Amino acid sequence: MTAPSGTWFQPARRAGARRPALACLLGALGTACALGAACGASPPASAVVPGPQPAAPVVPPGAAAPQSPPVVEAPAVTQTAAPQNLIFPDESFRATQPVAGAPRPLSLPRIKPFSLRNGIKVYLVTQHALPIVSLDLNIDGGTRVDPPGKEGLASLCMSLVNEGTVALDKIAYNEALADLASTINTYAASDSHGVSLSSLSKNLEPTLALFRQTLLSPGLRAEDLDRLGKRRIEALRQAKGTPSSIAGRVSDALLFGPAHPAGSLETEETTARITLEDCKQHVASWLRPRGARLFVVGDMTEAQVRRAFDGPELASWTGAAPRLSALPRPQTLPGRLFLVHVPGAAQSQVQLLHFGPKRVTPEYFATTLLGAVFGGGFTSRINMNLREDKGYSYGARGGFSYTRDYGMFAAGASVRTDATYQSLLEIDRELKALWAGKRPVSAEELEREKTGAILSLPGRFATANAALGQYRGLVYFGLPLDYYASYVAKISRVTARDVSAAAARNLRPGQAVYLVVGDADAKMITRDDQGKDVPLQKDGKALTLREALADLATRGELGSGGLVMLDADANVVQPAAAGR
Repeated sequence: MTAPSGTWFQPARRAGARRPALACLLGALGTACALGAACGASPPASAVVPGPQPAAPVVPPGAAAPQSPPVVEAPAVTQTAAPQNLIFPDESFRATQPVAGAPRPLSLPRIKPFSLRNGIKVYLVTQHALPIVSLDLNIDGGTRVDPPGKEGLASLCMSLVNEGTVALDKIAYNEALADLASTINTYAASDSHGVSLSSLSKNLEPTLALFRQTLLSPGLRAEDLDRLGKRRIEALRQAKGTPSSIAGRVSDALLFGPAHPAGSLETEETTARITLEDCKQHVASWLRPRGARLFVVGDMTEAQVRRAFDGPELASWTGAAPRLSALPRPQTLPGRLFLVHVPGAAQSQVQLLHFGPKRVTPEYFATTLLGAVFGGGFTSRINMNLREDKGYSYGARGGFSYTRDYGMFAAGASVRTDATYQSLLEIDRELKALWAGKRPVSAEELEREKTGAILSLPGRFATANAALGQYRGLVYFGLPLDYYASYVAKISRVTARDVSAAAARNLRPGQAVYLVVGDADAKMITRDDQGKDVPLQKDGKALTLREALADLATRGELGSGGLVMLDADANVVQPAAAGR
C-alpha cells in the first residue's frame, strides 16, 4: 500500500545492531559503557591504571631522542548480541478483554450564570486549583454575515483586530502579551465571532487592560490588512493543491449550495475586494456588548468579573450587534456524484454527505452511538473495512455533526488513488446495511461505544479550556446547563433497538451526495468475488476514475442525478450528463 503524502516511516533497528554511544550516557546512574562495541565504540587497547606512573627517560643535550616502539593496533573485536529469548504468554484469560469497571461518580464544576449592566450574559466556572484564567467573549455574527462578493470579510477583519491597538502596534502589542505570558486571540466562526483570553492569575489585571484596549480601540492599520490579506490569498491557493483540503472547501457548498451563507466560499477574488473601511464598519457594527456571551473558567470570582467588565473602563462600550437574518432554505447542487480533478494526486478524498437531525433531537444519544459504530473511531465499521480488511486507507471516519440551525451526516476517507472507486462503493454499502437493517448494530458494538462515551466524559472537563468549551456548547445549542448531570444515565439506557430505529429514520442514502476529489485519469481497481483487487474494466478496457464514476452514475446504483465535474471553488465545469 502506498504511504500517504506527508507520512514517513522509521526503519526498525537490525537485530544485533550497535547502539549509539550517546545511549550509554542515558543509562542508570553508575552504569559504565564497559562493553564498547555495544555502545558504538571499539574496545580500548589498554586500560589506564590509577596511581604513580614511571618517569620518562632524560635525553642528554645533542643526543637523538629514543625511538618509540611501533604501535600495533589491536584487532577489531565484533561482539554479536545474543538472540532474545522471547516468551509469548498463552494463558487462557488473555483471550478475553477485561471487563471495564463501573463508572465513578463524576463531580462536574459548577457554572454560575449572571448578567452585567452592559447586557453581557456571563457563564462563570470558578476553579481555584490552578492560578490560571480563560475567558471567551462570544457574539453573534461570524462568516454568516459576510456580504456577497466579499466572502471571508468577518474572518479577515477579526484577525485584523488582533494586530494591535491604537496605542500599541503589532510588535509592541505582542511583546506586552509575551511579557505577561498571556494570550489574546480573535476569531470568526460560522455564525459567531469573538475575543478570547488566557492568563496567569497574577497577571490577570494587566492582561484584562490589553483585552479592553483590543475591544475599544483596535489598531486596524492598512499595512496590517495588506499583509494579512496576502497571507490569506496564498493560503487559499495552497488549499486548492491537495484532495483533502479541496474536499474541505467544497463540501459545504455542495450540500448547502454556494448561494447559502453556510455554503459560500472565500476565494482569492473575494478576499482581495475587502478594504480597510469594510473592516472598520464591520468591527463598529458587530463588536458590541448587548446580547454577547462571556464564558469564564478558572481562578476568577463573580466580583472580579464585574469589576473587569462593569467598571468605568468599559463604560463607553455600549449597544448591540445587528440581529441575524433568517437563513434561506439550503439548495444542494443538482447531481448525485461530484468529481474534482486533481492531476497526479497520490491519494483521493471520498465523502458521502446528507442532512440529518438537529442537535436537540430526542434521538441524540441513539444517533451518537449509531455514528460511533459506523465511523466514530478505529474499530468503526468503515475504518475496519477500508483500512484493516482492504488496505485502501489509513483511516476512515463518519458520523453526525451540528450547527445551531442544521444537522449533517458525513462519512469519508483519504484513500489510495487506484482504490477510489471501490472505496466509494464500500462506504455506500456500509451505510445502506445499517439503514436497511441488513446488518444492525450488534450488542458488542453498542456496549463498546457506550462504555467509551461514558468513560471519556471526565476528559471533556480535564482542563479549564476544555470545560469552557463544553459549557459554551450547551449555551450554543440551547441545552440546559445541568445537561451532563444526566448524560451517563441517558446514554446507558440506549438499546440496540433504539439505534436501529434511529438508523432507519436518520440515515438517508436516497438523499446523499457523493464527493470525490482526486486524479480523474487514474486507472481503477475493483474487488472480485474471491476478495482480490483486479483492474476495473468494461468491454475489455481499463476504466479511469472519471469513466468509472460516469458508468456508476449511469447505472443509478447510488440514485439518480448523474456525475457533475466541479473545480476547487465548487463551480460546475461539466454538468451532469443526461441519463438516470
